[in-house]
Amino acid sequence: MTKAGAILLLSHGSRDPRAADVVSELVAAVAERTGREVRAASLNFTAPTADVALRRLAEDRYRAVRVVPLLFTPGYHLTHDVPLAIAASGVTRRMAVSVAPALLAGGDHQRDLLLKALADRLLQAGAERHIDGLVLASAGSSSQSARMCILSLARDLERSHGIPVEPAFASASSPSPTQALEVLSDKRIRSPAVASLFVAGGRLSDSVAAACTDVPVAEPLGQSPAFVELLVAQAQGPHSSN
Repeated sequence: MTKAGAILLLSHGSRDPRAADVVSELVAAVAERTGREVRAASLNFTAPTADVALRRLAEDRYRAVRVVPLLFTPGYHLTHDVPLAIAASGVTRRMAVSVAPALLAGGDHQRDLLLKALADRLLQAGAERHIDGLVLASAGSSSQSARMCILSLARDLERSHGIPVEPAFASASSPSPTQALEVLSDKRIRSPAVASLFVAGGRLSDSVAAACTDVPVAEPLGQSPAFVELLVAQAQGPHSSN
C-alpha cells in the first residue's frame, strides 16, 4: 500500500553540529504541526543527501513529497543543486515531487511570518523600543537577484519597525555587518541592533556576532514559533494533503 505525501526539509548542510540539531528540532516541530511524515536532507556536509532521502521515501512507498528548502533566496542552490538532486534520485516516475519556493519568495503570509520570527528573536536579544536602527545580517550571495531579495526584506523591516534598516552579508558580498553599522552611525543612529537571517548557528552567524560585540545581536531563527509556522506554510502545496 502506498502512503500519503511526506515533507522533506532540505538544508544547505553544515559541519557545525548546531545546524543538524536545529534541523532535527524543526523536523519534529513541523511533524507535530502537520501530522505528516517529515524527514531531513542536506545539499552538503550532512547525511543524507537530497537524492538519497528521496529514494528512501520512494522505497517506503510514499506517493508524493513536498521538498521545503531551508534557503532564504532563489539563488544557485535552488535553481541548480535542488533540480539536479531530484533528477539524480530517479524517483519522479514513482513519486510526485514538488519543491517549495525560497523562504523569501513564498508570498505575503510567509513574509509576515518571517518578519514576526525576526522580531521575536530581536526581543529575546534585548532589542526593545529604544532601538533606533537595524542591521539585517545574512549569509550573502554572488547572485544579484538573491541580494535584491535581502534588500526587499530590509525595506519590509523598515516599514514594520519604523526605523532605518541596512542589509549586511557575512560572506561573498558587501557591505559587511561592520560596514552596515557604520552606515547607521552616519545616519545618527545611536542604539542599533542586528537581526539574524540564519536558520541555525554556525561559522557565518558566529562571525556576525563577533563583529558586532557592542550591540544586541539576535539569535538565528531556529525553532522560533513563527519560523515553524513559515515552514508549515511552505509545505502546503500540490501534494500537501494527508
